This record gives sequence, structure tokens and C-alpha cells, in this order.
Amino acid sequence: MKLRLILLALLFVFICSSVSFAAIIMENRTGAVKIFMPDGKQIVVQANEPLPAIPDGATITILAGSATVNTTGKSTVSVSIGTYTVQIKEDSKINLTLNPDGTMTSTVIAGQSLVSRKVEAYERAIPPAGFEFHGPNEIEEISHSH
Repeated sequence: MKLRLILLALLFVFICSSVSFAAIIMENRTGAVKIFMPDGKQIVVQANEPLPAIPDGATITILAGSATVNTTGKSTVSVSIGTYTVQIKEDSKINLTLNPDGTMTSTVIAGQSLVSRKVEAYERAIPPAGFEFHGPNEIEEISHSH
């Protein structure tokens, strides 16, 4: 009976430890990155510094340069790069580069990703001179008499 409990405990420890291994792998990094861990901790890692283990649920921001990001197993990751966000699906590998002009270059090596771009919204459209807004879809020309 004790042997079964010990084996069950070892199996439980093995399963839990395999879940905690790094689910996200970064390779060929040439610049600084910021990692937002699932527990809220933020880590900035310079180009010449070693990366910590990056767990599933982390969010990465590429601050400069390029990196290859690989998701393992069922893990997914969100990577911000300039004004772009790349959602990297499970079992995928992608090269990402932040260009000097702020644009992003991406090459999917394996799997899938979804790229979106953050666009700043205007609070209110400004009508041309001589026009006035009265409602969401109503514009009236203003006439001035002398």
C-alpha cells in the first residue's frame, strides 16, 4: 500500500513539474525584450543576458531587434512588437523583427499566427470649416450673413 502511495505521489510530482517547464522558447534574439509573467512580474532582458523560463500565459514585448519565438505543446503566446501584436498559436514558430522605422517583419516557420495592429482612434471627427455636427450622421452647412 505504501509503495502505491509513493508511486502515485511521484506520478503527481512528475505531471505537475512537466506543466511548469518553459512553454515558450525564444531563440536568435538580437535585442532587448520585456516579459510580463502570468503572476504580474515584469522582466526586462537585454540582448546579451540569458532569458528566464517563459511559461504559458506570459506576454512578450520585443523592444529592439529580432527574435524567433516558438510555442511548445498546447501553449500560446502574445508578442507585442511596435504597434503590432502577434498571437502565436500552439506548436508554432515565427521570426519577428522590429524594423528601424517602427514596422514589423514576420516569417512563419511552422504553425499559425494572427497579426493585429493597434490604431489610435480619434475621439471625434472634425468637420470641414463651414460645417457643423448636429447628430451622429447629420452635418449641416453653416451660412454666415453679413
